[in-house]
Amino acid sequence: MLDALKLNANKILHKQFEGTKPGYNALQVDTFLDTVIADYEYMEKYISSSEKKIDELQKLNAMLNNKLTKAEAENAVMKEKFQNISDDNNISLSNLDLLKRISSLEQALFKAGIDPKNI
Repeated sequence: MLDALKLNANKILHKQFEGTKPGYNALQVDTFLDTVIADYEYMEKYISSSEKKIDELQKLNAMLNNKLTKAEAENAVMKEKFQNISDDNNISLSNLDLLKRISSLEQALFKAGIDPKNI
């Protein structure tokens, strides 16, 4: 980016003009050029720091994209693994009902003097 600029602070500072009698006030020209130099120096620093920040953000973006890709792959694996599991609450309630029924039948067998583990 900085290579595309035709001027920089150093070129402006060392620029020599030919003098003419009806010319400009040298002090005013020098003051103006000092302002231009200060602006160029500021822009050079700003562009340099911006390029560094852009580079850091591109690296961070690449790292986060890699993490996202890995997370999406893990998500796909988990979806494949658990695709047969139903979200239906009735199934889990019916399983709970079956467990309660088994428990009550075991208690009835114990009362009758039969050990359900030996059946």
